[in-house]
Amino acid sequence: MDFQLTEEQQMLKDSARRFLEEQCAFDARAALVAQGAYDAGRWRTMADLGWLGMAIPEEQGGLGTSAIETALLMEEMGRVLCVEPYWAVAVLTAQTIAAAGDAAWAERLLPDLAGGTALPVLAHGEHAARGLLSHVATTATPDGTGKWVLAGKKSLIVGGNVADSFIVSARTSGNLTGKHGITLFVVPRNAPGLTVRHVRLLDNRWCADIEFDNVCIEAGGLLGGIGDAYGALDHGHAHAMIGLCAEAIGVMEKALWLTRDYLKVRKQFGVTLNTFQALQHRMSEMLIELELSRGMLHKALSCMGLPEEERQRALSAAKIHIGRSGKFVCGQAIQLHGGIGVTEEYVVGHHFKRMTTIEYALGSSHFHLERLAGHERRQAA
Repeated sequence: MDFQLTEEQQMLKDSARRFLEEQCAFDARAALVAQGAYDAGRWRTMADLGWLGMAIPEEQGGLGTSAIETALLMEEMGRVLCVEPYWAVAVLTAQTIAAAGDAAWAERLLPDLAGGTALPVLAHGEHAARGLLSHVATTATPDGTGKWVLAGKKSLIVGGNVADSFIVSARTSGNLTGKHGITLFVVPRNAPGLTVRHVRLLDNRWCADIEFDNVCIEAGGLLGGIGDAYGALDHGHAHAMIGLCAEAIGVMEKALWLTRDYLKVRKQFGVTLNTFQALQHRMSEMLIELELSRGMLHKALSCMGLPEEERQRALSAAKIHIGRSGKFVCGQAIQLHGGIGVTEEYVVGHHFKRMTTIEYALGSSHFHLERLAGHERRQAA
């Protein structure tokens, strides 16, 4: 794998950093969070910059870039704690729709998504899934007239508070955790029987809990084939995992440099804290964990084109390491700041909060450790 960025990739990284540092200042964050962590004007600007359609195939209105460009952009978003639902809409949802193999729906949804005029959000997560992608308890039952009736609940759907439609995974056959039998449906937000409850997360992002009370969907609401949506979900979640890990790198890196700058000016016993050898060693340990995490992200990126099991192993390993390293780096950042680090008004505590939600998104480190161990047991058998 070539670790050197191309000229275009470097330009993307530099321009994204300038824009996000200017537009996503921490001082202005509270007002945006209060209104639902979404600014329509900024979202249109992201669309004009090409960010929303960056990873969408060119024939479907996007730029057709790779997971590397997504990772570069997500890392910069992590540095400024950007709260807009870019990850949920332009990465997870867009990649799932693109991989579903439904040309008609892709042509209807993806160009508008890339243009910033549509906000479809994937509603797949369920409370009991605990990170298991194939766990789907929500059901879709044919009513005998060509329609489908959805029943069940989806939980913690990031960006669901602003979504205008939901890409809903439902079980049409098979057992509760089987890969076969999962089907995707496009459900309008105003569908009768659909209840959306907005939830504010620990890191000040917004999500939604969704309940389907016998929601009736026309046959045309099917996205892809019946019972074979697992492949699209796996593809979308793989790209989402890369984006999440890259964002964590940005969160850690900024927390590290904030701490460095603080130690340079905070004095104790008449000297600045950065002169204390014990604190220098602790900062070194934080830097080591950051760079090890970056290496795990690079490893995962290099495995994106491999078969599912090999890709999953690399993604799980990255999630385990980055989750634990992120907790260490951001936790140490708070400790080195002292009391100011836990105040709502100071930024470094919000980096820890964001790392906490990243740790439990798409499966916790513990879940991925168990999954990785399962891969190793099967390989040894």
